[in-house]
Amino acid sequence: MSHSHLINAVVNPIIFREYIGVKDLPASLVDFPVEIINDSIQQFHFILGFGREDYENGKGSGNFHRTWNIDRFSPAKVAKLKKEHKNVKVIISIGGQGNKYPFDPKDALDLWVTKAEDSIKELIQDYEKYLKEFSDSANCPCPCDNIIDGIDINYEYVNTDKETFSTYIGSLIQKLKKDCNLSKFMNVVSIAPNVHVETQYRQLYLDYKNHIDWIDYKFYDQALPNADEFVTLYSNLVIAYGTRAKLLAGVSTDPEIPNTKINRDAFVAGCKSLIGEKSLPGIFVWNANNSASPNIIDPNPYLLERVLQNLYAAE
Repeated sequence: MSHSHLINAVVNPIIFREYIGVKDLPASLVDFPVEIINDSIQQFHFILGFGREDYENGKGSGNFHRTWNIDRFSPAKVAKLKKEHKNVKVIISIGGQGNKYPFDPKDALDLWVTKAEDSIKELIQDYEKYLKEFSDSANCPCPCDNIIDGIDINYEYVNTDKETFSTYIGSLIQKLKKDCNLSKFMNVVSIAPNVHVETQYRQLYLDYKNHIDWIDYKFYDQALPNADEFVTLYSNLVIAYGTRAKLLAGVSTDPEIPNTKINRDAFVAGCKSLIGEKSLPGIFVWNANNSASPNIIDPNPYLLERVLQNLYAAE
């Protein structure tokens, strides 16, 4: 498929993604919020955050550990979720929020990638071993081959040049996909750039585009006061990445993020315009933990998620 065809492709909204588990609050969020799942959308992803690196003197060791509450989002709950909602996939987000958790490996390429592969494999297998307990498929709580469907690369800060970031992360993705014990759990790979690390993520995508399914671009990190500026930035990113079919628009409900500069109404209006032009394949929201708590902007839980998914239905 030609470069120009990818940029000018006609796309319909087929995917909605929600980050979850990134905070301990609210106490009421003890399971996946099934009430926000629109079963008519082709794919609905919950993205568990985070598989976070251990750091030694500020440098990433390549050893990742789980930070979300596994009791709230347990293997059994994922299995039940996927049994009841056929369009749901569950992804593990690798990286972390904030400058305390940058991409900045302390080891050479082969050692870091090997340790990262082994520790991420353990995170995935913690969930997958739940299915192995059911030898009788008739009693299996999830009529599917796997519980975890892939990974999301989500370092908000990158302390290396773009070539190093691309080589390390791209090599890790390739190894995870080629691992015979993991390949079936790697159906989805996404990356999550923001304006500050866009150069590094773009290099990663251009080098490994055949292994990356979605680009979760964080529009909420930029000052975009109106829908026209949002649509213009989206169009420029389509050209930069060379694809429209993979570029998702991201919005935040987190009041603690100081750079949430995009006007909420402008984002909704911009998405509506892009969907009407058959130019937007999907949207993601950061994050369910904040969306679950009513506030002045969103008096009802998950109000923004419902508004945005209604745009899909209107198409």
